[in-house]
Amino acid sequence: MKKSIVLLDGNSLMFRAYYATAYTGNLMQSSSGIYTNALYGFVNMLNKIKDTFDCTYMLVAFDKGKATFRHLALSSYKGTRKHMPEELAMQIPLIKEYLDIIKVKRLESFDYEADDLIAICANRCKEYFDEVLVVSGDKDLLQLVSGNIKVALTKKGVGELEIYTEENFFEKMGFLPSQVIDYKGIVGDSSDNLPGVKGIGEKTALKLLAEYHTLEGIL
Repeated sequence: MKKSIVLLDGNSLMFRAYYATAYTGNLMQSSSGIYTNALYGFVNMLNKIKDTFDCTYMLVAFDKGKATFRHLALSSYKGTRKHMPEELAMQIPLIKEYLDIIKVKRLESFDYEADDLIAICANRCKEYFDEVLVVSGDKDLLQLVSGNIKVALTKKGVGELEIYTEENFFEKMGFLPSQVIDYKGIVGDSSDNLPGVKGIGEKTALKLLAEYHTLEGIL
């Protein structure tokens, strides 16, 4: 029997679930005044993933600490991000409680972000599972694509997922999974407030990586 595991980026999914309804101003609430739109959306997303992918196991990773080793390396890391809305923050314990009730394992750490934990689990699980599927909205996780590790990026909720494999990666991105770090180092990442190299955009970055392969090679 084929064994598979789905590794979910909990923070990415709950933010997507919250803003999918929040932008319309439709913040669902219980009769006692507790906001529930993120919880409702998260549960629907999880059920959709279960129905779409016949997985044997599932794990959800969350961010826990406000400052990780990346903040120590770069004080401006994620410095432009807005504070989490209180209406979302109050739903996080409910989302985690839901996972505990349905017996889906969850993981979090003060020292590492959710995507770090997913990366660790993916690389360990690839030896024991026929398929490892990572679900997130974070393109940083594309560097995990290799062999039996696939990454599904959320495009519209989880009703629409774009799956990246070792076979289709170059066609979709124009570089290899092993070059994700180099690419990000060149073009930067506005969502994480990483500056990149001034004056070099996506097209030039692709040309440089095609010719010199790595950031060290370019230098």
